[in-house]
Amino acid sequence: MISTFHLTNESFGNSKAIHSPVDFGIKKQLDCQYGSYIESTNENTGTSSEKRRNRWNVCAEQVKKFLSPVINLEDYKWMYPTNGIHDSIDMMCASLEEYQVFIGDYRYPTFVKRPIHVANNVNDLLPSVPLYMSNPFSANGNYDKRYDEVINGDKNIDVYLDLAFIGTTGPLKINVNKKVRQIFWSVSKPYGLGLLRAGIRFSRREEILQRELQGVGYFNHAIIDVFKAVTLQSSVFSKKEEYNLMQNAICKQFDLTPSDSYLLGTTKDNTWDRMKRDTGINRVCLTTAYESIAKQTKPLSEDIPVWPIIR
Repeated sequence: MISTFHLTNESFGNSKAIHSPVDFGIKKQLDCQYGSYIESTNENTGTSSEKRRNRWNVCAEQVKKFLSPVINLEDYKWMYPTNGIHDSIDMMCASLEEYQVFIGDYRYPTFVKRPIHVANNVNDLLPSVPLYMSNPFSANGNYDKRYDEVINGDKNIDVYLDLAFIGTTGPLKINVNKKVRQIFWSVSKPYGLGLLRAGIRFSRREEILQRELQGVGYFNHAIIDVFKAVTLQSSVFSKKEEYNLMQNAICKQFDLTPSDSYLLGTTKDNTWDRMKRDTGINRVCLTTAYESIAKQTKPLSEDIPVWPIIR
């Protein structure tokens, strides 16, 4: 029985940002010490550098397989480790002369480089100007039909696809074609691992800079263990299944519309206006409620790791 009666509007705080529940099963798997990543950077054949490159290649293929129920990535031959999704967005902004976005999408790219156009709908998009788009959409966590309209439309628009919410939703297949140039994903939102910054970029073409960096293995190799723990401990739809009943119970109590993402509920009720996005929708992160319910049903114990109190 899920009890939500102790929750109030104020329980959700004031932050518009999303924070995710911690997956303690994955957390327990990440027990490597930093010293295990320190070794020679000798680039010759048969050295540790070559082994590290091979480890990343295996890891990237496992991530591709992990995501395959959602998206077919077989045409994306180049797979690069990234510092979360932000790293991929930085590279996108650096490589494109101009780009456009939909109103209400993730704001970070606009801080790095101002888009030349903010579109209200598909008809409003500029032809032949690359589009950065999150799907599920950042403003509400829902799968967005505009994505299919763009990639199947006649405006010749290249798409840079942000999959930040993938891992937080139930089953749905995202289509791709040659217009989708790059795809970004990280484990941050689904699994509460944002501080580890483990991300990956799938690309249809090789990046010269990344070829050099991969050649010497210059990236954070600890993220290989993060991806390994996630892909072995979870599945791409398991979090939605785990939180679905709680999400529905919380949203029912507060008259919120459950998002496709287990992390969110949405509403236009003005009592939630502190959560308002540019689209006019109030996006409510449910994680604080999940954490409160968890404490009610299972108080913190020694099987859930906590830091000692520092006096």
